[in-house]
Amino acid sequence: MRVIDYLNLAWRALWERRGRTIGAIAGIVIAIIALGLAVGAGQGFKSLTTGFFESVFGVNTIVLFPSGSAQLTLTDLATVSSLPHVSSVEPLLEASGSINVNGHPQRVQLVGVTVDELMQMYGVTSLSDALISGNPILQTGVVLVGYDVAFTNTGQEIIYPGQLLTITVNGKTVTAIVGGVLKPGSVGLIGVNPNTAIFMDSSSFLSEIDPSGVLSGLTIHVDKPSNVNSVSSMLQSLYPQDQVLNLSTVLSSVNQFFTTLELFLAFISGISFVIIGIWIFDTTTINVIQRTREFGIMRAVGFSRRSIPLLLITEAVIVGVIGSIIGVSLLVALTHLIHTSSLFGASPGVGFRGGFRGAAASSALSASSSSSVGISLPIPITLTAPYIVLLFIVPLATNIIAALVPAIRATRIPPAQTLRYE
Repeated sequence: MRVIDYLNLAWRALWERRGRTIGAIAGIVIAIIALGLAVGAGQGFKSLTTGFFESVFGVNTIVLFPSGSAQLTLTDLATVSSLPHVSSVEPLLEASGSINVNGHPQRVQLVGVTVDELMQMYGVTSLSDALISGNPILQTGVVLVGYDVAFTNTGQEIIYPGQLLTITVNGKTVTAIVGGVLKPGSVGLIGVNPNTAIFMDSSSFLSEIDPSGVLSGLTIHVDKPSNVNSVSSMLQSLYPQDQVLNLSTVLSSVNQFFTTLELFLAFISGISFVIIGIWIFDTTTINVIQRTREFGIMRAVGFSRRSIPLLLITEAVIVGVIGSIIGVSLLVALTHLIHTSSLFGASPGVGFRGGFRGAAASSALSASSSSSVGISLPIPITLTAPYIVLLFIVPLATNIIAALVPAIRATRIPPAQTLRYE
């Protein structure tokens, strides 16, 4: 019998039992969408997090943190700078302080940075792109303040460019002029929240805030990404008690976490395919019982023994193909809808830090949408071509396997017995 004949007979049989057929197709569609969204979200968040750490660390950056009672000083900075393949070293300078502006007291972190460090923290190529207002100036006597320092919880701006700011830190009082107000930023490289920080240039920090030269850490820039591991090994030998971090070590932990998460989500969502398999097995078994006489007549008029199981498997394949086409199409459409529709919160400013606050923030939103470090998609879903193909094939394989046992059983019923079956 020709393939087209099997398809015609299978389609007629499915149409006669269309209620059961539609139920099986709907189950496949739901299973594909559930598994696709679950694993796609895992892959999307993995890519998003990887990109975030790449922008914060940089592919050729290493960070050295002191551990326990150990300290890093300017002497260590000079030592690390002399290592092979090290192009530059920047100190991590940070101290806790407080300010009181117009009756609004708050704790702040005073951070000594270079312009390059601050641009890297905000993911911009020009410091002016990280500002809501003011000038991109970082020099002696001039500071840049984080968003939450300049704005209250209600969105009222209490600090403006040009304002004289008094900061209490390490038992001393420091005054500086506000050069600009920074946009909402992401989590800083050294655990500093840039939104609650006041940034000053490194030389001013060492001379005015902490002349002892004790550093919170070192940011080491390597000449080539391929030399990062060798420089990391040298640092671990020189500072065995301290913590050495680079992009590969961070991403290793990140990838391990998200791989575990994807497997867990795939397992939970994959249960739906097991249910579909049981449904197809049950449906095919009932079909064999209900169509026993029909199969007997087919055998009597000349159909071969293998024609019956091939017909049943063809029916399962048709259901799988229809369900897979509809399921994958709806999954792609739903993913596109999630990425583009404001219904799902796809707007700038939604990210690691959270949304903007207050009326002043609303005006900042449009100005910062192109350069904000925030993530524009709260539900990033990544669907690759191999993954879509896999989603298409799995229901087909499940249907064939589930229909195989009942189909084989149908061949074991003697033709004479099938003709007497009512």
